[in-house]
Amino acid sequence: MVQRASARLLKEIRRSHTVYAYVDVTSPTQQIRRLPATGGEVSVDRTAAVRRTCKATCVDPLGDLVPSGTDSLLTPYGTELRPYRGVRYADGSVDVLPLGVFRLAKVSVSDATGGSPDIQLEAFDLSRTVARDKFISPYVIASGTNIIDAIKAILARTFPDLSYDAISTTRTTTAPRLYDVGDGPWEAVTELALSLGCDIYFDVEGWVVIAPPVDIDALPTPDFTYIEGEQCTMLDLSRVFTDEPGFNGVVLTGESPGDELPAVRAVAWDEEPTSATYHLGPYGEVPTFVTDQLIKTTEEAQATADQLLRNLLGFSAQLSITGIVNPAYEAGAVVEVVRERSHVSGLYAVDAFNVPLDRGGTQSLTLRQKRSAG
Repeated sequence: MVQRASARLLKEIRRSHTVYAYVDVTSPTQQIRRLPATGGEVSVDRTAAVRRTCKATCVDPLGDLVPSGTDSLLTPYGTELRPYRGVRYADGSVDVLPLGVFRLAKVSVSDATGGSPDIQLEAFDLSRTVARDKFISPYVIASGTNIIDAIKAILARTFPDLSYDAISTTRTTTAPRLYDVGDGPWEAVTELALSLGCDIYFDVEGWVVIAPPVDIDALPTPDFTYIEGEQCTMLDLSRVFTDEPGFNGVVLTGESPGDELPAVRAVAWDEEPTSATYHLGPYGEVPTFVTDQLIKTTEEAQATADQLLRNLLGFSAQLSITGIVNPAYEAGAVVEVVRERSHVSGLYAVDAFNVPLDRGGTQSLTLRQKRSAG
Protein backbone atom coordinates (compact mmCIF):
# COMPACT_ATOMS: atom_id res chain seq x y z
CA MET A 1 0.00 0.00 0.00
CA VAL A 2 1.81 3.03 -1.32
CA GLN A 3 0.19 6.37 -2.06
CA ARG A 4 -0.29 7.31 -5.66
CA ALA A 5 3.08 8.99 -5.95
CA SER A 6 4.14 10.16 -9.37
CA ALA A 7 6.67 8.07 -11.25
CA ARG A 8 8.82 11.19 -11.37
CA LEU A 9 8.90 11.48 -7.56
CA LEU A 10 9.69 7.79 -7.02
CA LYS A 11 12.53 8.12 -9.52
CA GLU A 12 13.81 11.35 -7.94
CA ILE A 13 14.11 9.90 -4.42
CA ARG A 14 16.48 7.20 -5.72
CA ARG A 15 19.12 9.86 -6.38
CA SER A 16 20.35 13.07 -4.82
CA HIS A 17 17.38 15.41 -4.48
CA THR A 18 16.09 18.49 -2.68
CA VAL A 19 13.63 17.75 0.13
CA TYR A 20 10.54 19.92 0.45
CA ALA A 21 8.45 19.68 3.64
CA TYR A 22 5.90 21.79 5.44
CA VAL A 23 2.99 21.60 7.87
CA ASP A 24 -0.46 23.08 7.25
CA VAL A 25 -2.08 24.16 10.51
CA THR A 26 -5.88 24.50 10.63
CA SER A 27 -7.60 26.18 13.57
CA PRO A 28 -11.05 25.15 14.88
CA THR A 29 -12.40 28.19 12.99
CA GLN A 30 -10.78 26.90 9.75
CA GLN A 31 -7.95 29.42 9.67
CA ILE A 32 -5.03 27.86 7.77
CA ARG A 33 -1.35 28.72 8.16
CA ARG A 34 1.52 26.99 6.34
CA LEU A 35 4.68 26.49 8.39
CA PRO A 36 8.07 25.36 7.07
CA ALA A 37 9.19 22.26 8.95
CA THR A 38 12.77 22.31 10.22
CA GLY A 39 12.63 19.03 12.13
CA GLY A 40 10.51 16.27 13.51
CA GLU A 41 8.90 13.26 11.88
CA VAL A 42 5.73 11.31 11.30
CA SER A 43 5.78 7.79 12.79
CA VAL A 44 3.45 5.01 11.67
CA ASP A 45 2.91 1.66 13.38
CA ARG A 46 0.04 -0.60 12.36
CA THR A 47 0.27 -2.55 15.64
CA ALA A 48 -0.02 0.55 17.87
CA ALA A 49 -3.20 1.81 19.52
CA VAL A 50 -2.72 5.12 17.64
CA ARG A 51 -1.35 4.32 14.21
CA ARG A 52 0.11 7.74 13.32
CA THR A 53 1.93 10.29 15.46
CA CYS A 54 3.57 13.55 14.43
CA LYS A 55 6.33 15.62 15.99
CA ALA A 56 7.32 18.79 14.18
CA THR A 57 9.69 21.65 14.86
CA CYS A 58 8.96 25.03 13.33
CA VAL A 59 10.78 28.35 13.56
CA ASP A 60 8.86 31.54 14.34
CA PRO A 61 11.15 34.43 13.27
CA LEU A 62 8.46 37.10 13.77
CA GLY A 63 7.14 35.70 17.03
CA ASP A 64 3.51 35.87 15.91
CA LEU A 65 2.96 32.11 16.19
CA VAL A 66 4.08 31.72 19.80
CA PRO A 67 0.84 31.01 21.70
CA SER A 68 -0.32 33.91 23.85
CA GLY A 69 -3.49 32.28 25.15
CA THR A 70 -5.89 29.38 24.73
CA ASP A 71 -7.40 30.94 21.60
CA SER A 72 -4.07 31.11 19.75
CA LEU A 73 -3.58 29.05 16.60
CA LEU A 74 -0.96 26.70 18.04
CA THR A 75 -2.85 25.41 21.06
CA PRO A 76 -4.14 21.87 21.62
CA TYR A 77 -7.83 22.71 21.66
CA GLY A 78 -9.02 21.50 18.28
CA THR A 79 -6.17 22.60 16.00
CA GLU A 80 -5.24 20.11 13.27
CA LEU A 81 -1.90 19.52 11.55
CA ARG A 82 -1.39 18.18 8.04
CA PRO A 83 2.32 17.57 7.32
CA TYR A 84 3.66 17.02 3.80
CA ARG A 85 6.96 15.85 2.40
CA GLY A 86 8.25 15.55 -1.13
CA VAL A 87 10.83 16.99 -3.46
CA ARG A 88 11.68 20.22 -5.23
CA TYR A 89 12.81 19.53 -8.77
CA ALA A 90 15.57 21.34 -10.58
CA ASP A 91 12.99 23.32 -12.57
CA GLY A 92 11.59 24.76 -9.31
CA SER A 93 8.36 22.73 -9.28
CA VAL A 94 7.46 20.74 -6.17
CA ASP A 95 5.82 17.35 -5.66
CA VAL A 96 4.61 16.50 -2.16
CA LEU A 97 2.59 13.77 -0.47
CA PRO A 98 0.33 14.06 2.59
CA LEU A 99 1.54 12.31 5.75
CA GLY A 100 -1.67 12.31 7.76
CA VAL A 101 -4.26 14.40 9.60
CA PHE A 102 -3.39 14.99 13.24
CA ARG A 103 -5.02 16.67 16.23
CA LEU A 104 -2.51 18.89 18.05
CA ALA A 105 -1.89 17.59 21.59
CA LYS A 106 1.13 19.48 22.93
CA VAL A 107 3.04 22.66 22.14
CA SER A 108 6.44 23.58 23.59
CA VAL A 109 8.28 26.85 22.96
CA SER A 110 12.05 27.34 23.31
CA ASP A 111 13.27 30.91 23.18
CA ALA A 112 17.04 31.34 23.48
CA THR A 113 18.69 34.76 23.57
CA GLY A 114 19.88 35.83 20.14
CA GLY A 115 17.69 33.50 18.11
CA SER A 116 14.14 32.97 16.93
CA PRO A 117 11.70 30.96 19.06
CA ASP A 118 11.54 27.25 18.24
CA ILE A 119 8.08 25.68 18.45
CA GLN A 120 7.80 21.94 19.01
CA LEU A 121 4.46 20.38 18.07
CA GLU A 122 3.21 16.93 19.11
CA ALA A 123 0.08 15.49 17.54
CA PHE A 124 -1.78 12.23 17.01
CA ASP A 125 -4.09 10.94 14.31
CA LEU A 126 -7.83 11.25 14.81
CA SER A 127 -8.22 7.78 16.37
CA ARG A 128 -6.87 9.22 19.62
CA THR A 129 -9.60 11.87 19.64
CA VAL A 130 -12.20 9.14 19.16
CA ALA A 131 -10.64 7.05 21.94
CA ARG A 132 -10.76 10.00 24.38
CA ASP A 133 -14.44 10.65 23.62
CA LYS A 134 -15.57 7.82 25.90
CA PHE A 135 -19.19 6.75 26.30
CA ILE A 136 -20.81 8.86 29.03
CA SER A 137 -23.99 6.75 29.07
CA PRO A 138 -24.67 3.14 28.09
CA TYR A 139 -24.37 2.76 24.32
CA VAL A 140 -26.37 0.04 22.57
CA ILE A 141 -26.02 -1.33 19.05
CA ALA A 142 -29.42 -2.77 18.21
CA SER A 143 -29.89 -6.34 17.04
CA GLY A 144 -29.76 -6.62 13.25
CA THR A 145 -27.49 -3.58 12.74
CA ASN A 146 -25.07 -3.81 9.83
CA ILE A 147 -21.51 -3.92 11.23
CA ILE A 148 -20.17 -1.13 9.00
CA ASP A 149 -23.18 1.04 9.86
CA ALA A 150 -22.53 0.37 13.56
CA ILE A 151 -18.91 1.50 13.20
CA LYS A 152 -19.93 4.67 11.37
CA ALA A 153 -22.53 5.52 14.02
CA ILE A 154 -19.96 5.26 16.82
CA LEU A 155 -17.40 7.40 14.97
CA ALA A 156 -20.08 9.99 14.14
CA ARG A 157 -20.35 10.76 17.88
CA THR A 158 -16.95 12.44 17.60
CA PHE A 159 -16.68 13.34 13.90
CA PRO A 160 -20.07 13.63 12.14
CA ASP A 161 -18.67 14.28 8.65
CA LEU A 162 -16.01 11.61 8.11
CA SER A 163 -15.27 10.10 4.71
CA TYR A 164 -14.89 6.33 4.39
CA ASP A 165 -13.00 3.81 2.30
CA ALA A 166 -14.74 0.72 3.64
CA ILE A 167 -15.64 -2.73 2.48
CA SER A 168 -19.31 -3.63 2.16
CA THR A 169 -20.78 -6.45 4.22
CA THR A 170 -24.15 -8.04 4.93
CA ARG A 171 -23.04 -9.15 8.39
CA THR A 172 -25.21 -7.85 11.22
CA THR A 173 -25.43 -8.06 14.99
CA THR A 174 -27.51 -10.97 16.24
CA ALA A 175 -28.23 -9.47 19.65
CA PRO A 176 -28.03 -5.98 21.20
CA ARG A 177 -24.41 -5.05 21.88
CA LEU A 178 -23.89 -2.94 24.99
CA TYR A 179 -20.99 -0.64 25.83
CA ASP A 180 -20.75 0.66 29.37
CA VAL A 181 -20.09 4.15 30.68
CA GLY A 182 -16.37 4.83 30.32
CA ASP A 183 -15.79 2.27 27.56
CA GLY A 184 -13.59 3.38 24.68
CA PRO A 185 -15.24 4.04 21.28
CA TRP A 186 -12.05 3.37 19.29
CA GLU A 187 -11.63 0.02 21.01
CA ALA A 188 -15.26 -0.73 20.15
CA VAL A 189 -14.90 0.00 16.43
CA THR A 190 -11.60 -1.88 16.32
CA GLU A 191 -13.32 -4.99 17.72
CA LEU A 192 -16.19 -4.61 15.25
CA ALA A 193 -13.78 -4.29 12.33
CA LEU A 194 -11.78 -7.28 13.58
CA SER A 195 -14.94 -9.40 13.46
CA LEU A 196 -14.90 -8.74 9.70
CA GLY A 197 -11.22 -9.63 9.49
CA CYS A 198 -10.42 -5.96 8.84
CA ASP A 199 -8.06 -3.27 10.01
CA ILE A 200 -9.53 0.15 10.78
CA TYR A 201 -7.46 3.32 10.71
CA PHE A 202 -7.33 6.94 9.55
CA ASP A 203 -5.36 7.30 6.32
CA VAL A 204 -3.13 10.16 5.17
CA GLU A 205 -6.14 12.20 4.00
CA GLY A 206 -8.12 11.67 7.20
CA TRP A 207 -10.46 9.08 5.67
CA VAL A 208 -11.47 6.07 7.72
CA VAL A 209 -10.26 2.87 6.09
CA ILE A 210 -12.00 -0.41 6.97
CA ALA A 211 -10.38 -3.17 4.93
CA PRO A 212 -8.69 -6.57 5.24
CA PRO A 213 -4.90 -6.62 5.54
CA VAL A 214 -2.99 -6.90 2.29
CA ASP A 215 -2.66 -10.46 0.99
CA ILE A 216 0.96 -10.47 -0.08
CA ASP A 217 0.56 -13.71 -2.02
CA ALA A 218 -2.01 -12.03 -4.27
CA LEU A 219 0.30 -9.15 -5.26
CA PRO A 220 1.96 -9.45 -8.68
CA THR A 221 4.70 -6.96 -7.81
CA PRO A 222 5.96 -5.23 -4.65
CA ASP A 223 5.16 -1.58 -3.96
CA PHE A 224 8.86 -0.65 -3.71
CA THR A 225 12.18 -2.45 -3.94
CA TYR A 226 15.49 -2.40 -2.06
CA ILE A 227 17.72 -4.44 -4.35
CA GLU A 228 21.45 -4.01 -3.88
CA GLY A 229 23.15 -2.25 -6.75
CA GLU A 230 22.81 1.07 -8.52
CA GLN A 231 20.08 3.40 -7.15
CA CYS A 232 19.34 1.16 -4.17
CA THR A 233 18.14 3.48 -1.39
CA MET A 234 18.85 1.03 1.45
CA LEU A 235 21.66 2.20 3.73
CA ASP A 236 21.78 -0.72 6.19
CA LEU A 237 19.74 -3.60 7.54
CA SER A 238 19.49 -5.91 10.54
CA ARG A 239 17.66 -9.22 10.99
CA VAL A 240 15.96 -10.90 13.92
CA PHE A 241 14.65 -14.46 14.05
CA THR A 242 12.19 -15.10 16.88
CA ASP A 243 9.34 -17.39 17.86
CA GLU A 244 7.42 -14.60 19.62
CA PRO A 245 4.53 -14.12 19.22
CA GLY A 246 4.92 -17.04 16.84
CA PHE A 247 1.29 -17.88 16.12
CA ASN A 248 0.82 -19.88 12.96
CA GLY A 249 -2.85 -20.71 13.36
CA VAL A 250 -6.19 -19.19 14.31
CA VAL A 251 -8.99 -21.11 16.02
CA LEU A 252 -12.12 -18.98 15.80
CA THR A 253 -15.42 -19.65 17.56
CA GLY A 254 -18.55 -17.75 16.60
CA GLU A 255 -21.04 -17.82 19.46
CA SER A 256 -23.79 -15.65 17.93
CA PRO A 257 -25.92 -15.02 21.04
CA GLY A 258 -29.50 -13.88 20.57
CA ASP A 259 -30.54 -16.52 18.07
CA GLU A 260 -30.98 -20.28 18.09
CA LEU A 261 -28.02 -21.02 15.83
CA PRO A 262 -25.37 -23.34 17.28
CA ALA A 263 -21.84 -22.05 17.80
CA VAL A 264 -19.64 -22.31 14.70
CA ARG A 265 -15.91 -22.98 14.52
CA ALA A 266 -13.14 -22.46 11.96
CA VAL A 267 -9.43 -23.15 11.94
CA ALA A 268 -6.81 -21.49 9.73
CA TRP A 269 -3.18 -22.65 9.60
CA ASP A 270 0.00 -21.58 7.87
CA GLU A 271 -0.34 -23.99 4.94
CA GLU A 272 2.74 -22.91 2.98
CA PRO A 273 5.31 -25.78 3.05
CA THR A 274 8.21 -23.38 2.38
CA SER A 275 7.26 -21.18 5.36
CA ALA A 276 9.39 -21.40 8.51
CA THR A 277 6.16 -21.62 10.53
CA TYR A 278 4.43 -24.23 8.35
CA HIS A 279 2.13 -26.00 10.80
CA LEU A 280 3.02 -29.51 9.59
CA GLY A 281 6.76 -28.80 9.67
CA PRO A 282 9.29 -28.93 12.51
CA TYR A 283 7.97 -25.66 13.99
CA GLY A 284 4.75 -27.36 15.00
CA GLU A 285 1.38 -25.79 15.70
CA VAL A 286 1.04 -22.61 17.78
CA PRO A 287 -2.60 -21.45 17.58
CA THR A 288 -4.27 -18.37 18.97
CA PHE A 289 -7.92 -18.56 20.01
CA VAL A 290 -10.54 -15.96 19.10
CA THR A 291 -14.19 -15.77 20.15
CA ASP A 292 -16.53 -13.53 18.17
CA GLN A 293 -20.19 -12.95 18.95
CA LEU A 294 -20.94 -11.41 15.55
CA ILE A 295 -20.13 -14.46 13.44
CA LYS A 296 -23.11 -16.70 12.63
CA THR A 297 -22.03 -19.14 9.90
CA THR A 298 -19.12 -21.46 9.24
CA GLU A 299 -18.36 -19.54 6.03
CA GLU A 300 -18.09 -16.26 7.93
CA ALA A 301 -15.93 -17.90 10.58
CA GLN A 302 -13.53 -19.37 8.03
CA ALA A 303 -13.20 -16.14 6.05
CA THR A 304 -12.46 -14.18 9.22
CA ALA A 305 -9.98 -16.75 10.52
CA ASP A 306 -8.11 -16.70 7.20
CA GLN A 307 -7.87 -12.92 7.25
CA LEU A 308 -6.77 -12.79 10.89
CA LEU A 309 -4.02 -15.29 10.12
CA ARG A 310 -2.55 -12.92 7.53
CA ASN A 311 -1.99 -10.41 10.32
CA LEU A 312 -0.04 -12.97 12.35
CA LEU A 313 2.32 -14.62 9.90
CA GLY A 314 5.80 -13.35 9.22
CA PHE A 315 6.89 -12.12 12.65
CA SER A 316 9.37 -15.00 12.98
CA ALA A 317 11.63 -13.34 10.40
CA GLN A 318 11.82 -9.61 11.06
CA LEU A 319 13.96 -7.14 9.21
CA SER A 320 14.87 -3.55 10.02
CA ILE A 321 16.02 -1.23 7.27
CA THR A 322 17.45 2.27 7.22
CA GLY A 323 17.13 4.02 3.90
CA ILE A 324 16.60 7.20 1.95
CA VAL A 325 13.12 8.54 2.71
CA ASN A 326 10.16 7.38 0.65
CA PRO A 327 7.18 9.51 1.77
CA ALA A 328 4.64 7.40 -0.12
CA TYR A 329 4.36 4.49 2.32
CA GLU A 330 1.36 3.30 4.25
CA ALA A 331 1.63 0.53 6.85
CA GLY A 332 0.96 -2.75 5.07
CA ALA A 333 2.99 -1.85 2.00
CA VAL A 334 4.94 -4.72 0.48
CA VAL A 335 8.61 -4.32 -0.39
CA GLU A 336 11.20 -6.59 -1.94
CA VAL A 337 14.58 -6.66 -0.22
CA VAL A 338 17.66 -8.29 -1.73
CA ARG A 339 21.10 -8.22 -0.10
CA GLU A 340 23.23 -11.23 -0.93
CA ARG A 341 25.85 -11.13 1.83
CA SER A 342 23.15 -11.03 4.51
CA HIS A 343 21.25 -13.85 2.76
CA VAL A 344 18.22 -11.63 2.37
CA SER A 345 15.94 -12.12 -0.62
CA GLY A 346 12.23 -11.90 -0.11
CA LEU A 347 9.00 -9.98 0.10
CA TYR A 348 8.24 -8.18 3.34
CA ALA A 349 5.24 -6.36 4.80
CA VAL A 350 5.90 -2.92 6.28
CA ASP A 351 4.60 -2.83 9.85
CA ALA A 352 6.16 0.43 11.02
CA PHE A 353 8.12 3.31 9.51
CA ASN A 354 8.92 6.99 9.95
CA VAL A 355 8.99 9.96 7.59
CA PRO A 356 11.40 12.69 8.77
CA LEU A 357 10.42 16.28 8.07
CA ASP A 358 14.00 17.57 8.02
CA ARG A 359 16.27 17.39 5.02
CA GLY A 360 18.97 15.22 6.56
CA GLY A 361 16.80 12.53 8.13
CA THR A 362 16.74 8.90 7.12
CA GLN A 363 13.87 6.44 7.16
CA SER A 364 13.61 3.40 9.41
CA LEU A 365 11.32 0.53 8.42
CA THR A 366 10.25 -2.48 10.45
CA LEU A 367 9.39 -5.38 8.16
CA ARG A 368 8.16 -8.93 8.52
CA GLN A 369 8.77 -11.59 5.93
CA LYS A 370 5.80 -13.16 4.24
CA ARG A 371 7.43 -15.19 1.50
CA SER A 372 10.61 -15.62 -0.46
CA ALA A 373 10.92 -13.65 -3.66
CA GLY A 374 10.39 -15.34 -6.94
